[in-house]
Amino acid sequence: MIDALHSKYIIDGVPQELTPAGILSSVMEKAPEPRPVAGTILDETFDPAPGPFELDPARLDDYLAAVMAATGSVSVPFAAASTRGRVAAALIDTMWRSGNFKLDDLHLTAKWTFNPDKVGDMAAFYSSVEAAAEYIDTLRISLRRVSCEQGLFDVRFATPFSGAPPLVDDIFHPDPQSWVVYLPFDTSDYRLGGSLLSQALGLKGGMAPQVEDADYLMDCFEVVREFAEDGVLLSAASVSEGGLYATLKRMCGDGTGVNADISGVLRSCGVTDPVQVLFGEVPGVVIQIRDADFDYIDAEFLLQDVAFFPLGHPTADGSLHIEYSAMSGIQTILESLMQNAEGED
Repeated sequence: MIDALHSKYIIDGVPQELTPAGILSSVMEKAPEPRPVAGTILDETFDPAPGPFELDPARLDDYLAAVMAATGSVSVPFAAASTRGRVAAALIDTMWRSGNFKLDDLHLTAKWTFNPDKVGDMAAFYSSVEAAAEYIDTLRISLRRVSCEQGLFDVRFATPFSGAPPLVDDIFHPDPQSWVVYLPFDTSDYRLGGSLLSQALGLKGGMAPQVEDADYLMDCFEVVREFAEDGVLLSAASVSEGGLYATLKRMCGDGTGVNADISGVLRSCGVTDPVQVLFGEVPGVVIQIRDADFDYIDAEFLLQDVAFFPLGHPTADGSLHIEYSAMSGIQTILESLMQNAEGED
């Protein structure tokens, strides 16, 4: 197999200054031994078609079924954004694991797969490496080990605690008074490019969440990890591949479902399309808290300047029900008054 880490790259006719190994050396836990350049790799970028997807909100259940049945990989056209999302997801998943650690105690291992004979894969690999190094450096953590294999283009990250016993349940508890709360861990826009939904439906193009706000992820991680360690959370799960809707579906079990209203998320991010919010893969979490703890977590999130969205409460029928409105509460009231006025004689 080609030595992708230690080769020089010419992408779209432009020679790149560093090898991938050289790029990653700045975030490696131990400085690697210098190695000679193995060769030169020529490739070109695979640019996505511009423009958003137009999907039907009436088919949310169909889209969910497609996502739950799919297995995704990092999308070549969105290698940089997807890589940052994978780094964030690996760190967020660690929050639910037993162990005494904070974010800056962690390090990552990385594994890339690619097809060196496929146009676009090696350019995507180089872009992915650049994105990983920059994002990891901003998070002030390090890489311990890097490996490459031949296969479908993808990248996966893990922490030392990835296989540790769970600290928090990932299934909703049957407490109808408790709150189900959503927290995005990045300030990126909700987009469907490169998502598991787009791959499941065979959609090309669009745009992907950029996942660039490392400082915000660190703030979110600190406060939610503290909740997990202190036993404040009844249940919790990461939002990554498949998006918010897939996470809510996975958390339904043992006869417990949830009624979730995403109207606040829609209004906050200024979009009207629920498909974007439900399936856009902005890294985040869903947590379940006792009603008695609501004021406490509200104060803690306010202190850390972290946005959170109460979605609703668990139900006893095992179903997942989504409600949404892009209008504000005042707009909803005004529309109701107008409709009633129009109906009067």
